Amino acid sequence: MSNTANNLTDLTIMEITMKKIIFATLLMVFASTQVFAQTPSQGLPTTNIMVLVKMKSDVQRPENFGEVMQEEVRETVKLYLGGKISQWFFRGDGGGVVFILNATSIEEAKTAISALPLGQRGMVTADYIPLQPMAPLGALIAPPM
Repeated sequence: MSNTANNLTDLTIMEITMKKIIFATLLMVFASTQVFAQTPSQGLPTTNIMVLVKMKSDVQRPENFGEVMQEEVRETVKLYLGGKISQWFFRGDGGGVVFILNATSIEEAKTAISALPLGQRGMVTADYIPLQPMAPLGALIAPPM
């Protein structure tokens, strides 16, 4: 067999081996994600809280609603500049806003959100979701068995 044929065979074997490794890694990550997605990860710290905030549909808006919103924006910017809000977004479906708070408990996040003008006036609802590190990634850095 010629050197060229040997080189092609070696490349083919390496390519197949790499594809198997990548497939096995992805399978392990996705399979373990499904397992971990069923229950909260025990022992992992909560690093952030995602807060989904929307206006209550049954609340009457005050006549000075524009002023209230200006105050809301000012106070939200203060939370951002103070490091409490890490990220903030408008929801693409028009359903309100999403905050990623630098908080380690839902209670801490509730305190921050309820202190905002709309929260103080009872005009919004909020869902709080604790965020943790992705535990399945640990399988990728574990020593080989």
